[in-house]
Amino acid sequence: MKKFNICIDKDKKTPIYKQIYECIRIKIDRSEIVENTKLPSIRQLSIKFKINNLTILKAYNLLESEGYIYKKQGLGAFVKKKDPLLYFNPPKELMESFRNRESEYTGLIDFVSGTPSKDILPYEEFKEITKSILEKSGAEILVYPETQGYKKLRCFLSNHLREKNINISEKNIQITSGSQQGLDLMMKTLLSGRNNKIIVGNPTYHGALNAFRKECNIFGVSLEEDGFNLEELENILSKENIAFIYTMINFQSPTGISWSNKKRKKLIELAEKYNTYIIEDDCLSDIYFTEKPKVSLKSLDTENKRVVLIKSYSKVLMPGIRLGYIILPDHLVNKVISAKFTSDISSSGFEQRILLEFLEGGYFKKHLEKMKTLYRRRYIFLCDILAGIDLLKVIYPIEGGFYIWIELPQNINSNIFYMKCKEEGISILPGSVFSLGDDHKNNFRLSFAAADKKEIIEGLSRMVKIIKNMM
Repeated sequence: MKKFNICIDKDKKTPIYKQIYECIRIKIDRSEIVENTKLPSIRQLSIKFKINNLTILKAYNLLESEGYIYKKQGLGAFVKKKDPLLYFNPPKELMESFRNRESEYTGLIDFVSGTPSKDILPYEEFKEITKSILEKSGAEILVYPETQGYKKLRCFLSNHLREKNINISEKNIQITSGSQQGLDLMMKTLLSGRNNKIIVGNPTYHGALNAFRKECNIFGVSLEEDGFNLEELENILSKENIAFIYTMINFQSPTGISWSNKKRKKLIELAEKYNTYIIEDDCLSDIYFTEKPKVSLKSLDTENKRVVLIKSYSKVLMPGIRLGYIILPDHLVNKVISAKFTSDISSSGFEQRILLEFLEGGYFKKHLEKMKTLYRRRYIFLCDILAGIDLLKVIYPIEGGFYIWIELPQNINSNIFYMKCKEEGISILPGSVFSLGDDHKNNFRLSFAAADKKEIIEGLSRMVKIIKNMM
């Protein structure tokens, strides 16, 4: 009885059966009560708390219905094994957004891709580094690296992250094959058949949304110019057992917004209050237009308990090097390593050494400055043109990244607009791709990562003609 340490407060407004249910559920989720452990009998708890047997039965029935416990006739209630979610078929929409457009379309004006144009990719540096690594490493580079990732790279990242007020050990870092694998590993780690409820912003990143849709019960929260609507968020958290909250804190896709400091702090407080995790997906925070970089949510998680940070180098270095990393709370490390091993054993050791050389040698810093200058100028240029176009409205000004959220006239459906643009050699992503339900019908995301000034002028000119023909 003592080891369960179930506590109730009869003065609380929360029903007693719900308090008992919550206490046991949390301990099972945290693995404080392991699978097949026998729970106290209904009679034992009834005597201990001086409450009716039916109250305990109601709590146990709720735990059973949600897959936390099972009952054996005449023996009692036991903790049920956590059934992992397995999924293998990649969503069609996700593959569509990453296909090789150049081979399929000629003269396409690309307002979809987050991939920079080839002239900005650090090809010469890559050649120099690759040659050096091959000469220094020899045959060692051809063997499997550690499942958790090349230790020298993880140590470098740990030291680098301390400069950003994220004080974690290399033992808390898992190297991944891009951010998409990071999401996949966290789904396998945090979700189960008894708990697959998550919260996302509405709208949210389409790659994550498509991955979540097959396996999760998704709750959407309205997105405002400074982050989630926190009243909506807490209303869901108070009623549902949420496995995790997914968000991009800085330069969110598709809107480009960044969270306010006030809402960042409140988000962590709510995660602590309702015992859930936050997955912070960060692929663009390095591309900032202001004097100072944006602060990550993870830097506010000083006890390393609530925030799982997923970072990718695909969009800020080279898409062809599919590398990223996850920062994990201590108790999730071994579970994620196991999930990584069953996924692909380990990420490319050769590519990890290349990334380390880019970071250690200062190449990455120089490359970022080049990208920030280019994208800042491109954003200003784009906004100057859009300011003279009444038919295309920028919803949120951005401070970094390369995504902006556009509003069409009310009578223009962005799905139909998307098809018309495609016919005219322009690629965009309509609001429906990023949304739950039928929201954002007259919005679309515009990326200026791959389109140069000439293409921006021509692309917007064609869009205006298409809108006028649709009105």
